[in-house]
Amino acid sequence: SWPIIAYVGATVLSLLANDIPDGGVNRVTSRYLLLLVAIPLVSVFYLSFDAKRNVWMKYAIGCIVMGLLALVDILILDKSRAGGGHNEVAFGCTALAMTSIVIASYYRFNQIRHGKAIFLLAILMGVCAMVLSGTRTSWVAGFVVLLITMFFYLDRFSFFKRVLFTLVLMGVIAIVSSSLPRVQERFAEGIDMITPYLTGEEQTEYNAFSHRVEVWKLGWQAGLENKIFGFGPGSTKRVINEYARQNPQISRLHGINHIHNQFLQTFAMTGLVGLCSFLALIVCHLWIFTKYLHRQYSLEVRCLALAGLLLLVSYLVQSIPGVPFYGKQYLMMYGFASATI
Repeated sequence: SWPIIAYVGATVLSLLANDIPDGGVNRVTSRYLLLLVAIPLVSVFYLSFDAKRNVWMKYAIGCIVMGLLALVDILILDKSRAGGGHNEVAFGCTALAMTSIVIASYYRFNQIRHGKAIFLLAILMGVCAMVLSGTRTSWVAGFVVLLITMFFYLDRFSFFKRVLFTLVLMGVIAIVSSSLPRVQERFAEGIDMITPYLTGEEQTEYNAFSHRVEVWKLGWQAGLENKIFGFGPGSTKRVINEYARQNPQISRLHGINHIHNQFLQTFAMTGLVGLCSFLALIVCHLWIFTKYLHRQYSLEVRCLALAGLLLLVSYLVQSIPGVPFYGKQYLMMYGFASATI
């Protein structure tokens, strides 16, 4: 819990070093809520073995429910033009996080009646929710999670066999997913967005990728102007609007409320103090989870470490085009999951 406390502390320092807007107070409040939830949960799950055992089933049920919601959204609501009732990015991120934890809990499901069937159904529905969310970052993070998982569960085989089996499984998932119109559409959009940057052509159209490139430049510039404590929590939208007014060529960024990259968001918002605390959180949790993956520990401990590692990796991949440690729903999810692990 100490890295999370340090992360909150850096946010408080940045807030005190700047003017305190209402948004900043709300942002810090969300981080304190994270602590209030995460730290007691650590104690509860250390003291109660039964509670720790039951939590795996809750994540499995969550994956199944999210998969059903995704199917309803695509197969029913989309056809009737009713539109989905969820945020695509948040939906994809949450589905990936819960699926990552369930993947690492096979040994638990193997000990209960019909456990294998529940495990496979949860994984299937979790992947379904992640794919149908249409979030390309979740797709990339999903492949990284799958790669780590295969190398963990197939450690009795040679390196070549593990790579071969992983590539075959990824190929099957890609082939099945590519037949879905939603996946085809999102994939085509992604290719069209990055092609001008790869070929050196002039970027004339405004799209999600060019939007991110512009806001990344803005975030870096804002961070350099406030290196130590940043411009303060709750001020992101105000700062972006000021830059947009001063620079007409990026006026289309007006109204954006985050920088679309967790590292740049943390640097610009809380300065080097916040960025160092955020990097310390990542390094500390990464060290803890990789340490207990070794064979010298029991299978239960290794699987818990795998769950934590997959959760952290999924968040880090999504930190490149997004801000999973910035939004309340993402941050509370990470606090809940890491506390149970």
